[in-house]
Amino acid sequence: MTDEEKISRHAATDRDKCQEMADKYGWELLKVEPTNNKILKVDCVFEGETEFPNYYEESENE
Repeated sequence: MTDEEKISRHAATDRDKCQEMADKYGWELLKVEPTNNKILKVDCVFEGETEFPNYYEESENE
């Protein structure tokens, strides 16, 4: 397994949003990298494979 396979990236508007994602989903934030995007200004780099919950699927099954 390479180092790239051990991380996940999610874009955000600022570094505070990266920490909010980490806290909300229990992910370990490794670093925050700048992007060239005017809206999603940073990439949040997390340890391991991370995936947002699929709230749409949950509501269909209820």
